Amino acid sequence: MKKAAALLLALVMCMSILLPVSALAETDVQKAIAEAAKMSWDELLAKAKEEIGDNKFMIYSNTSQIEENTFTEKTGIAFEDRLPTDSEVYEVLTQEVGNGVYGADVYLLQDCFMLTNLAIASGWLENYMPEEYKDVINEEDQNPLAAIYLNRVFIYNDGGDKEAKPYKNVWQFTEPEFKGTEFKNPMTEKSSLNFLISMTSEKWQAKLAEAYKNYYGKEWVSTGEFQNISYEWIYKFLMNCSFVAKDSTIAKDIAEGAKGSVGLFVFSKLRSVDATNLTVCANDGIEGFAGLMYPIYAQVAANAKYPYTACLYINYLLSEEGYGKIWGSKMGTYSVNNNVTVSENAKTYGDQPLSFWKDCLVFEDPAHVQNVYFEALDLINEWCASKK
Repeated sequence: MKKAAALLLALVMCMSILLPVSALAETDVQKAIAEAAKMSWDELLAKAKEEIGDNKFMIYSNTSQIEENTFTEKTGIAFEDRLPTDSEVYEVLTQEVGNGVYGADVYLLQDCFMLTNLAIASGWLENYMPEEYKDVINEEDQNPLAAIYLNRVFIYNDGGDKEAKPYKNVWQFTEPEFKGTEFKNPMTEKSSLNFLISMTSEKWQAKLAEAYKNYYGKEWVSTGEFQNISYEWIYKFLMNCSFVAKDSTIAKDIAEGAKGSVGLFVFSKLRSVDATNLTVCANDGIEGFAGLMYPIYAQVAANAKYPYTACLYINYLLSEEGYGKIWGSKMGTYSVNNNVTVSENAKTYGDQPLSFWKDCLVFEDPAHVQNVYFEALDLINEWCASKK
């Protein structure tokens, strides 16, 4: 096992051998979650108010949009929030829940690998899936529960020419003539890393092979340099792209850049720039894929002080009302509740429903990421380190 994978594996093992949450606290929380899953909204609201009184519960979240306070307006229950980064949230879990110290009731977090192999494997987080939503949430999103999805998509500056459609095939982003696609470094951005790893599945190998044939006019043939066609695309893309630290910076660069400049960044950042000359490649029908989609998972802390309240809050996120009031008017954020569609405001930016993106984006694939993580991590880390 190479250095990057070995270090991460050692870190996961070291973090997970810390003292577990006490059996009593874990049992009490699990009991509350099981009861909450069967309750109606009104029943759960009454139980949460009885539990929390005039106190506040705590949320640790990867998304600042959670600061919208419509939950308190609806329920009368107040909360505090903290916004740790992707890596910090697992450090916090280790330091607090891993040592039996209360910190938060609800965790909203990314990274299917660390979630599964550290937080869930260590018994630090518990899954709440309300029965009332089982018919409108896809089974693969129920455990661990994905509350929302966000995407990063190829977006380019059209220079005012909406008919140009310069990017017709994803292999263009690997060619020297299209050098400079702005992208967040996958070694610091977990959703970018898991996107690249998910792309190595047989499904995306087949899609890349089809796009390769359409673009180059011939079948892809292995030279032995890469394990499969996905790794070849990943290597060439990483060598060809430009790493930029923030999605907001990429959005600004592309919006103010030259005609043809392109980035792979969070769709929602369009609302923070002048998007007049920006076009989403997916809406041009690009061959191969048009970006990535990743979930924000919602979990209850195994030592939550207010487990019924935590469940109530997650229930609110899954509802049409809760999603609509927190994220509904924005583009690039999608409810796992199949009854919820994107808003008219989001459509003005070229946004589409989640069903549209399932045909053209690489969705984070937890099972595949789990199977090939360390192998892929070492290669991607090596390639990123070798960039000039």
